[in-house]
Amino acid sequence: MLTFEHICNTAPLVDKNIVRQALPEEIAEQLLLTGACHIDHEGFDLNEIEQMYYLHNGIQLSKDNTWYKDGGQDTGTNAIIQSWFTQTSQNDFLVLDHSHFVFKYPIVGAARQQLISYATKRPELYRILSVNFKCGLDLCIDYYNTDRVEPVVHIEWDYETVEEMIEASKYVESVICNPEWLNVVPAIIRYNAMARKNKIDAFKQADTRSMILLGHQSYKLIPTL
Repeated sequence: MLTFEHICNTAPLVDKNIVRQALPEEIAEQLLLTGACHIDHEGFDLNEIEQMYYLHNGIQLSKDNTWYKDGGQDTGTNAIIQSWFTQTSQNDFLVLDHSHFVFKYPIVGAARQQLISYATKRPELYRILSVNFKCGLDLCIDYYNTDRVEPVVHIEWDYETVEEMIEASKYVESVICNPEWLNVVPAIIRYNAMARKNKIDAFKQADTRSMILLGHQSYKLIPTL
């Protein structure tokens, strides 16, 4: 009999304009002229400059070596990651791979004015100035048996407001907290075998599994810029 013992953590309410204080000038001059400013266009990874502004404004960053974008598995991800589902039993065939609330903030106020002043010398900084607030849900559950690992569901859903994210999280929780969802897992595993046999596109597979379990596609991504 399948089980999935877990608890759900509550999404925090956040101030989307929290990154507003400028950096000390002795730090800003070198960082803004030479620091990495690549933007994660679809995700929540923070570049070197964003990280420094976040930290200076009192925002705690999370370093996750298993969660990365653009082939960056050697460096992992630096982002605002807060726990969502937490698995409480390790004896289940169903295993929580990862589950997060994620956030990305625009840089505003004096911090924004500081970036603008340096963008005349380094136009790439306009990438950072173009970032909008977004938040999201990330959940991945797998099934382990004696000979292979089977994906069960993986969602990455982005939102423009925390209220929308919280509403969606409560819907997902209502599904996962009801043991009836476990009856769907064998059907997903059978689908996986058919999908492998017919070489179905990986993103279409993820969408199908998510539709079977949650009635929504796997990825709902909002561009960072």
